[in-house]
Amino acid sequence: MKKKRWSQLFIKFGRDEAIQFFDKYHSTVPFDIISEPTEGLTMIKVREHAKNSLFYMGEMLVTETKVRHGETVGLGVVKGSDEELSMAVGFIDLCFNLGLLIDELEDILDALEMKEDIYIENRTKEILKTKVDFDMMTE
Repeated sequence: MKKKRWSQLFIKFGRDEAIQFFDKYHSTVPFDIISEPTEGLTMIKVREHAKNSLFYMGEMLVTETKVRHGETVGLGVVKGSDEELSMAVGFIDLCFNLGLLIDELEDILDALEMKEDIYIENRTKEILKTKVDFDMMTE
C-alpha cells in the first residue's frame, strides 16, 4: 500500500489504532527519536485550474516527529496539535520502511478501509436526504 493511502487511513480513521499499535510494539523495534513531536506551520499549496498555476492558500498547524532505526527514518506529520498521533505515525512509517510488522499493519489497514467505507456510505445517505426532487416541486 502506498504511503499516502495508509497515512490517510491512520490519520482520518485510525487515531486510536495507530496509538495502540505504537504502545504495543514500540519496545520490540529499537529506535531513536531524531526530533520530538514539534508543532509548526506549513504552507498549503493549491493549483488554480483556470490558469493552471500554483499559489499558496495559507498556513496550517502541523505536528511533526522523526524517528530512526539505523539509517532508516520514519516521519510522522499530522494536522493540528496531536503529539501522540504524530509519534505513532512516525513509528508506523519506520516499520513500513524497515519491512517490520507488515502483517499486523495490513490487518489494521483492512479494518480501517472498512471503517472508511461505512463512513462514506453514511455520509452519502446524509447528502441524499437533502437532495431536492424538482418533479415534486412542480406538482
